[in-house]
Amino acid sequence: MSTIDLLSNLNIQQQQAVMAGLGPVLVMAGPGSGKTRVLTQRVAYLISSMGVRPYHLLAVTFTNKAAREMENRVIDLIGDNMRGITLGTFHAICARILRREAEHLPFNSNFVIFDADDQVNLVKRAILDLNLDEKRYRAPGVHAAISNAKNELILPDEFPTRTYRDEVTKRVYKRYQEMLLTNNGVDFDDLLLWTAKLLEENQAVREKYARRFEHILVDEFQDTNLAQYRLLKYLASFHNNIFVVGDTDQSIYRWRGADYRNVLRFEEDFPDSQVILLEQNYRSTQIILDVAMAVIDRNPYRTPKHLFTERGLGDKVTLHETYDDRVEAAFVVDTITSLIKRQQAQPGDF
Repeated sequence: MSTIDLLSNLNIQQQQAVMAGLGPVLVMAGPGSGKTRVLTQRVAYLISSMGVRPYHLLAVTFTNKAAREMENRVIDLIGDNMRGITLGTFHAICARILRREAEHLPFNSNFVIFDADDQVNLVKRAILDLNLDEKRYRAPGVHAAISNAKNELILPDEFPTRTYRDEVTKRVYKRYQEMLLTNNGVDFDDLLLWTAKLLEENQAVREKYARRFEHILVDEFQDTNLAQYRLLKYLASFHNNIFVVGDTDQSIYRWRGADYRNVLRFEEDFPDSQVILLEQNYRSTQIILDVAMAVIDRNPYRTPKHLFTERGLGDKVTLHETYDDRVEAAFVVDTITSLIKRQQAQPGDF
């Protein structure tokens, strides 16, 4: 596919992002602005127009579904020319690296990944092993604290202790890790933690992957945690070609460690980065965008965007105050059902 064909269905801002030159690029994409399209077309552009070999590309997403969608879109654009690209979720890519580099790690290459239930059960066993009251120190809560620590790249010996509960959590965390390693196992957070530590502490391994991946592309960057950010920084340390797409206004995964401040860290760590805004919305009417911006503009820690659409002004917004979230959800469902029954709208309109 020629460059002209590749760019023909993109607006000016999207074209600017897809054709951005070398070096770090931060694409701040408003909701419904076609960020997945930009990311996939950027991959296709690098391969077909800039001559980058797929083997030297790393594209990271947050879900397996998103990874499959990106892969299918790239195949539609350039066919089998994408063979060899490393594309997947953070966890899948880290698992691959850890299996290859197991000789540098405290577990074997055939390690087992403990699922969510196994992790909580193992924490429960650690609590019992330490003769602690499992009703006072409930396994799900202790596990959440351990998970947060791992997302911040904090190992058991480094766990901060300001209260007695912190002291207990530290002891359980240490025992939990010992039991994982005894079983040649890791949890989901370990996939990120061990890979980040490996790249940080082993210069030869870090350089091997940093030299290999000439271009790194990241979707939903606003939902990365500190461990994921460090990983990206290490992997981009040689070529410095890192292309991230995200929007701090859409960060919704704080509960699992997502840190919108990574956008600020990116601008500090890559001061020469290009910042490109995607402001044309393809999903909503202008009134909906104006109302949304009126709310989010009150947040001082954000990059201002001026969202616009060609879908028209649209109906005025109705403000409906409810007693709680359940009543709110019921109101939304009832409104949608009513409009569909009266044939004033289709399900796909919502």
